[in-house]
Amino acid sequence: MLRFLRANGISVSEPIPGKDGAYLSVFNVMEGTRYGVLFQYAEGHEMPIHAAADSYRFGESIGHMHKSADQFESRFARERLDMEFLIERPLSIIRSYMEHRLTDVNYLSEMATELKKRISELKVQGLDWGVCHGDLHGNTNAAWTEDGKLTHYDFDLCGYGWRAYDIAEFRLAREIHSRHDPEEVERLWDAFLRGYCSVRSLSENDLAAVPVFVAVRQLWLFGLCFRDSDFVGIADIDDGFIDSKMQYFKSLEYV
Repeated sequence: MLRFLRANGISVSEPIPGKDGAYLSVFNVMEGTRYGVLFQYAEGHEMPIHAAADSYRFGESIGHMHKSADQFESRFARERLDMEFLIERPLSIIRSYMEHRLTDVNYLSEMATELKKRISELKVQGLDWGVCHGDLHGNTNAAWTEDGKLTHYDFDLCGYGWRAYDIAEFRLAREIHSRHDPEEVERLWDAFLRGYCSVRSLSENDLAAVPVFVAVRQLWLFGLCFRDSDFVGIADIDDGFIDSKMQYFKSLEYV
């Protein structure tokens, strides 16, 4: 997919084959067989998105990416970013780590049921489905040059999913990095949408789905934090962390 995007003018960090033509390198280490891929250097540097102009450029770039990916086909399979992946699996992980907080677990279960209901209703009206980057927060997965050129990378969560979910992560990231400043969130979100829609249209139904997928993304991230604790440690996943997440979920007016 990265080679396809690159061939179609999308600036991504492309894999580089070895002398034997293979893209995967095999490493035999103490833990067993591991694999690696060499990628092209991405010119520029990562940066937080605080300016409307940068948000516009990022949205424009994602619009081009989605538009090009609409033509992509492969005989290989990828994870589907569906309700099983985004809601059911994270909720199962969360339950296993929060047995001491059953009231909160029950709340999250009811919220998950409502989220699935809302998505099912939106699907009836038609939701754009296609190749998604899967992690479009815009903070540490793109390199910016001084002249505004963007190179995208960090596609390890890519797969087929709802495009409203793909762009919802950008909005959630703006909420988090602005410390939930509504004025800044709307300013940057509006610029992102103007950039995106200058290249590729979004239906009113897809736009209406974004707040639902913002909540879905936060639930997915909550599960990811617990899942990754197996190798990064559990110290930061304490009751204070859980309290902050529950406070966020209980503040959602549309769930």
